[in-house]
Amino acid sequence: MNFILWLLIIFAACAVASLALCGLAMVLFPKFRSGEHKPGTHRPDMPAGGREIKTIELPLVGGPAFTLAIVGIGVWAGYVFQLNKDQWTMLLIGLGATFGFALIGFLDDWNKVYSKEGLSERVKFGGLFLVSATAAVLYFFLVSTGQESYSFYKDLPILNTLLSNPGCAADTTCRVHPGQFAFYGWLIFLVLMTGFVGSFTSVAVDFSDGLDGLAGGLVFSASLALGIVVTGLIDPRHPLGIVFEILALLCAGSTLGYLPWNWPSSWAARHRTAKRSAKIYMGDCGALALGGMMAIIAIFSRNELLLLLLGGAFVLEGLSALIQSRVLTRFFRRSLTTLRFANTDEFVPHTEFPLPFLATPLHHHFDLLGWDRRRLVYGAWALGACFAALGVMSGLSTFTWERYLARILVLILALAIWTSGSWTKCYFVGKHPAERSRRRRLALYYGYPYRIMGVRLYHLVEVIEASENVIETPAEELALWQRMTIYDARSMLGLYCYRAGYYPAALAQWTRIPERNRVLRPEVTRLLFEVDERLALEKQETQPMRRDQLIPQEPILSGNLPPADLPNPHEPIRSDETAGILAGPWESLKSTHSYPINNEEIEDLDEDDEEARIMTAPLGSSTHRESEPNGHNGQNGQKSQNLSDTSDASLSGNGAQQTSTPSRWFTRLFRSSSK
Repeated sequence: MNFILWLLIIFAACAVASLALCGLAMVLFPKFRSGEHKPGTHRPDMPAGGREIKTIELPLVGGPAFTLAIVGIGVWAGYVFQLNKDQWTMLLIGLGATFGFALIGFLDDWNKVYSKEGLSERVKFGGLFLVSATAAVLYFFLVSTGQESYSFYKDLPILNTLLSNPGCAADTTCRVHPGQFAFYGWLIFLVLMTGFVGSFTSVAVDFSDGLDGLAGGLVFSASLALGIVVTGLIDPRHPLGIVFEILALLCAGSTLGYLPWNWPSSWAARHRTAKRSAKIYMGDCGALALGGMMAIIAIFSRNELLLLLLGGAFVLEGLSALIQSRVLTRFFRRSLTTLRFANTDEFVPHTEFPLPFLATPLHHHFDLLGWDRRRLVYGAWALGACFAALGVMSGLSTFTWERYLARILVLILALAIWTSGSWTKCYFVGKHPAERSRRRRLALYYGYPYRIMGVRLYHLVEVIEASENVIETPAEELALWQRMTIYDARSMLGLYCYRAGYYPAALAQWTRIPERNRVLRPEVTRLLFEVDERLALEKQETQPMRRDQLIPQEPILSGNLPPADLPNPHEPIRSDETAGILAGPWESLKSTHSYPINNEEIEDLDEDDEEARIMTAPLGSSTHRESEPNGHNGQNGQKSQNLSDTSDASLSGNGAQQTSTPSRWFTRLFRSSSK
């Protein structure tokens, strides 16, 4: 009983120490913030420099803080349990490896803060492999169980001759001795296995650290499940079991103390509509330390295969980035010919390739879909808890069929999450509501246009202003409910808004398409130019207005921004965008002067004597009344007309004036006469 109580005290002490040190680090080092620029896959091409938004950055102090808590409480736990020599050696190897992983991550964070660019992938992976291999060599030579090969590796057809002696083929473990061939074979195999498993696990945890609280919650459930599994090793026949249990509880306790400082929220830089709960990041220092620590515990407790089940969420995160970014994209770039763009010389961005996800790692895919970030993280935590529970079931079950059932369930769950990317990746344009009604407006959906037993396989993204009356040909009718990319869907929605006379809404749709993808669709560029001319005629100006006066350019941001923190083509168009109103973080970019038309007007601007321009009625208003007698596509007519007038007025230019004082008119007339 005292033994279990001391384990709980160590767990609680590590959590409290982590909580206190994270708060202290935030106070002492508030400016230790990353300056690295990470462009997302969906972002338009932007120059390297730009305006910085400091509030997006958070101090990268969580990792160093809870790493110190792990090392300090771990050494104290060794004295509490009065460990013997082998146990102390194993504990110091585990804590030293954790500190080594954290050191590699800290160097990466340091470069991001002071050099604006982290370590290269080769340097980082090489450092992680070196730390893991060093831990394996120390374990092999300094710990008694290090020179024992075990199943199932030694029972494999080819490896059995390299890893074990002929006399112990039937045993679970096989002791190797210096001078034997199996001695050197097992040493090399252990170093390679520890190096690759430790490196890949650390990188997978680092990949998952993309949203507030995501990596911390996943590590907590996985490490706690790993601690439950290794409780079976706390036995006099396994003296190292207590060490693995301490390390697992230290890993779980450190993340528990860190999470209050990195709690998830609905905050996103592109919205700023919710208060951000997170105060610090763990950085690469913390992510690599936690991932490497779990790998060391799993390998040296001989549960490395079980780690794939317990950390299924990390496996999905790592595989999504590896397969899409490192394999498929490079293969498609060299070998894929997109027939649709085969006759053009323009560069085809990889967002036009048939990739499984919108962005990687996997959590960015669902973030791009517009999911609430807090619910997304909570869902990921629940998913990680399911993987952890099934892993514990597989590790502790006494019956073979129970273990295989748990593994099959893990595989089914992982496949369900993986395939969800493919069916949520494609969009389609349809009518809303889908059931027949008197007037239906066009809408944007993602998923499949089906229902199975009343369950929808699609999700409504947004409803546009245009109604189904704008569809003119059978081909356009057939194009509805057909799955396509988001850029094709935005092109269609913009065309229908343009055809119905809602020009600001059309601009909002087309400007959501990144420049590289827009170049591949020349008809969009042509229509944008035509909208410029129409809006210029509406204002009765002598030359067309520039479109950048109507729709503000996206601000250039620099810093450690997740891919979804810029205007997102996958999320719904807000009403302020269709009305030309700036809000949120983009408000400071609003122009404060009108576009000068001629030299005479420039002189007037210098003398603060600009003549007011008279605005005409909104273009296409008569078309609206003819096509929709009752107003704005089935909505209240008076309300729709007011909204149209407001939208067009707001898009008429920042310097437009609707009234003119007599004094300014008289002054201008007098100056013209004197000339």
